[in-house]
Amino acid sequence: MHIHKSVLLAIVLTTSLSAQGTNCALLGTFNSHGPFNDVWGYTAPNGDEYALLCATTGTVVVDVTNPGSPVERGWFPFGSSTWRDIRTYGHYAYVVTEATSGFQILDLSNPNSPTVVGVFGTSVTSNAHNVCVDVGAGKLYLTGTNFGSPAWDLTANPANPTFLGQASTTSFHDLHVENGYAYAAHIGGGVLRIMDAAMPTGMPVLSNTPTPNTFTHNAWPNAAGTICVTTDETTGGVIKFFDITNKSNPIPLGQFTPNTSSIPHNAYIVGNKAHVSWYTEGYRCIDFSDPMNPVEVASYDTWPGSSGGFNGCWGCYPFLASGNILASDRTTGLYILRPSSASFSNYGQGCVGSVVSPCPELNATGGSLSNNTNQYEYTFEVPSTGSLQVTSFDIYTSSNAGVLMRSAYLYADTGSGPATTPMASTTITVGSAPGFYTATFGAPVTVNGKFFIGYNNSNDGVISNLNSGATGIGHYRNAVTGSWNQSSLVQRPSWRVTCSGGGAVTPSLANVGLPILSSSYDVTLSGGVPSAFAVMVSGLSDTIFNGLPLPAPLPGASGCSIFASPDVTQLFATDAAGAASASFSIPASPGYIGLSLFHQWAVLDPINALGIVVSDAGKATIDT
Repeated sequence: MHIHKSVLLAIVLTTSLSAQGTNCALLGTFNSHGPFNDVWGYTAPNGDEYALLCATTGTVVVDVTNPGSPVERGWFPFGSSTWRDIRTYGHYAYVVTEATSGFQILDLSNPNSPTVVGVFGTSVTSNAHNVCVDVGAGKLYLTGTNFGSPAWDLTANPANPTFLGQASTTSFHDLHVENGYAYAAHIGGGVLRIMDAAMPTGMPVLSNTPTPNTFTHNAWPNAAGTICVTTDETTGGVIKFFDITNKSNPIPLGQFTPNTSSIPHNAYIVGNKAHVSWYTEGYRCIDFSDPMNPVEVASYDTWPGSSGGFNGCWGCYPFLASGNILASDRTTGLYILRPSSASFSNYGQGCVGSVVSPCPELNATGGSLSNNTNQYEYTFEVPSTGSLQVTSFDIYTSSNAGVLMRSAYLYADTGSGPATTPMASTTITVGSAPGFYTATFGAPVTVNGKFFIGYNNSNDGVISNLNSGATGIGHYRNAVTGSWNQSSLVQRPSWRVTCSGGGAVTPSLANVGLPILSSSYDVTLSGGVPSAFAVMVSGLSDTIFNGLPLPAPLPGASGCSIFASPDVTQLFATDAAGAASASFSIPASPGYIGLSLFHQWAVLDPINALGIVVSDAGKATIDT
């Protein structure tokens, strides 16, 4: 235990160290035969891993089994083009370019000494932008050609494919086919097109769904065929998620961009994460566990220059069994990356203190409006604050057409957004000067949990969205009719709720950042007594301390228990809002990988005989 305590103390007391990327480690690089474009991967039967790195004049096979020391195993010229794409089937790789007829086949049966089989399909196409392989069905498709989207059968002889005909007369920008469906990025039409791929030629169209920026570059479904991600390759483009359970009626879900002046390129799904090559923003890993609210969990910027344009990260490959990510930068070549498996999760239950929850608010001092106008009804999500009696709410906005009166509403939460019918309605009068404008209800409205406030906008109104401030969630629809959609325009609304009857608050533990080697994370407290002493309890166990089992009830504090072993304690003072924060820095020692730390807050509070209440607990697991 003394050794364990010394490890924990080292983590608590170590000064913060800098790290490259965000929650993402650089394992190795390779830069030969550039400039570069796309990248794919291949895993040999013995588990060795290889990068198939596309360059302007050919393809280089790179052994990345030891990612810290990549080794070139083969170089295969094939035309000269800015655009080169590659896919695999069995131990063969299929290469296309914009400058050459047909496709090149590489034999990877001995990946440390790969060979060229030949070039096929030259009588069918004079060029191709992308290649797609339906591995399950053994079919190869070319897209962006002078002959629509032709198909070949690989099952009989993958080294000499059989031409089948046109999968579609449309020349798509990109295509992915699996489990009987084809997901086409129809860049010219600006839509995600889903087709029935039971027959590899003449595939019937099931749906055409517009993507947010109507420049649909690629599309990729999850393994279950229930969620699809798309990219729009244009300045300000986003990745967009769709519910594709019903292939004939995809439903728009959430979307994401790290920078509105940037351009996304290709996105792929593994589990509940989308892996994206984002040009000047590098590699990005987006968690869509909540597909309405995707969040970035890891990134590595391969491009040191300014944002915007087509420099930087062209492709990524996230399907290696090792979990390593292959990313290609147009200038600097191959990056072998590893998004962190570091995690932080909450467990246990805190106990109620003497603090009463205040009325909720977001960006409560207003700010500079973005001046976007639109004709829809808008609502803003109010997070759960217990049972409240809402008497009014304020929206920070303005009118560009004098004084306007608009309908205002309060909606209950359905779990996926606002209810269709409002719980209560009133009016809001908006003037031309930016400021808070009030919607008052005739009688208090009882809410319990998350709810939504909003108003009917018009072309003469201004959406309540600030140029800077804390982020929030907005939804829109045609006024008081139709289905709600999450808004990409409303990212930072400004509102205040006037209420009474807020419930007693349980102190809450949260984290900022993750426990990553050579980095730091914070464990925060909210809901404590203002200007009081708070103790950060940290330990190496959540099951035992000094031979006694955990959790351990605190005598004189009914409902309060210690969940984290108190191997190390640190004293803090809460601020005027009852908040505090403790920082933990992880040294650059691989020996810490996999170690779990347990944290919990204890706060002085006169509500019980012991004079202490506690938060829930948190488990931090260290990784690279």
